Amino acid sequence: MSGKKLTHLTGTFLIQADAAFLNGAGLGEGEDQNVTIPKTFRDGKNEVPYVSAQAWRRWLRNTLIEETKWQASELKAIGWNPKGNVNKIAAELNPVDFVEDDIFGYMRAEKGQGLRSKEGEEGEEDVETRTKSIMRASPFMSSILISLRTTGWKGRDEGFVHLTKYDPKALAEADIKRFLSVPSKSKTDVWDELREYDKALYETAKVCVDKNELGELRRLLLDKAKDKGELDFIKNPCSPLPYTTRFYHTNLQGVFCLNYGRLGVFWNLGDRIELEESIAKRLLLEEKIKDVTKEEAYKSLSDDGKIGRIYMLADKVKPAPKDRAIALIKALAVLRGGAKQAQFGTDVSPKVLVIAGLTCGNPIFNNLFRDDQEGPVLKVETLKEIIQDYTDRILTPVFIGIRTGYLKNENEVKTLDGMEIKPKVTSEGSKNNPPVKIIVKTPIDVALAIGQYLQ
Repeated sequence: MSGKKLTHLTGTFLIQADAAFLNGAGLGEGEDQNVTIPKTFRDGKNEVPYVSAQAWRRWLRNTLIEETKWQASELKAIGWNPKGNVNKIAAELNPVDFVEDDIFGYMRAEKGQGLRSKEGEEGEEDVETRTKSIMRASPFMSSILISLRTTGWKGRDEGFVHLTKYDPKALAEADIKRFLSVPSKSKTDVWDELREYDKALYETAKVCVDKNELGELRRLLLDKAKDKGELDFIKNPCSPLPYTTRFYHTNLQGVFCLNYGRLGVFWNLGDRIELEESIAKRLLLEEKIKDVTKEEAYKSLSDDGKIGRIYMLADKVKPAPKDRAIALIKALAVLRGGAKQAQFGTDVSPKVLVIAGLTCGNPIFNNLFRDDQEGPVLKVETLKEIIQDYTDRILTPVFIGIRTGYLKNENEVKTLDGMEIKPKVTSEGSKNNPPVKIIVKTPIDVALAIGQYLQ
């Protein structure tokens, strides 16, 4: 292991989502057109619920800021289309002063990105330049949260909103729509329709509505509708309003990988730059960053400075990369967030958290769980096999954090505590790889323990 350096933290976790609704997809179709549904995808013939990576990354960002009290990098509008609608957003684009930007990345695309142009002062030779975007790829990689159950997860909450009042103006407009036989979902203004139909009737109806004389309005419409037959007015303006939600009853698994070596390191290479030049100059003057382009570890990336510059967080800047990574994993252990928490309150903090430090960016701890009627199961033999295959790349113990009473095979998992997985002997050199130890704790203890292995 001599000379090897920890570059990534990778892991997996499991959320107990009993009777939950954590990420919505709007309203259903067909028979479910009035039902709020969760996000799902098709797995063959089965429909499987999931939470988008964007959603739970936002939970993690918010939890991180709440736990640390660090300054938040808020999204703001920076561009608008000809209609006046927002078409471009950006955060602070400052990964030094705003830790969120360092961990989760950002992008501000520029029009004509990558295109070359020639500019120069009058009388001088034109200089070729390339339009550059401001973009930092997120060092934190995340999967979607996928349900372990592919069948039997659906629940349906049939609710009703019971009313005691109604809006007289809205009811009057509904009656006029029925009089005009205008479809209930029509976007046409009902008063414009009435004016075109009969201007005198329009003016009289307006007076009735302004005076809140609904009975008089109905008599007026009935008199005009004699040739149409019986007019069907709204009979029960305070009928209960159905409020239905499809929820899920399952466990959600996710995978993550933090590129620890990229925290606090910023590349301005080629036509993509991570630190806007004006910000970089200011941070250099403030001695918050240092130029490491010519240092041995980075000179090859920049072709010895020919294609750009590389900056690194200065030693005096707090929080340091190590503290940023530790805070992120701690926030993951106490994760909170999710849609419809008032109606389907769900604790989304992981009930199982597996994590280790590696020399590579493979998210190796994936698909480690299966569903069972008596509770989720950690695939112990699969985990052992993964550890054995990667013993030469795992530089820390493999930490398994479990909440008591959650896993069906909890006792089997607890027997792993202190076990050492020996490497496969595939070559003479592999004999020298030390075994990897497994440590079983609670999820929060795991998040605290992994930090001691970061430099």
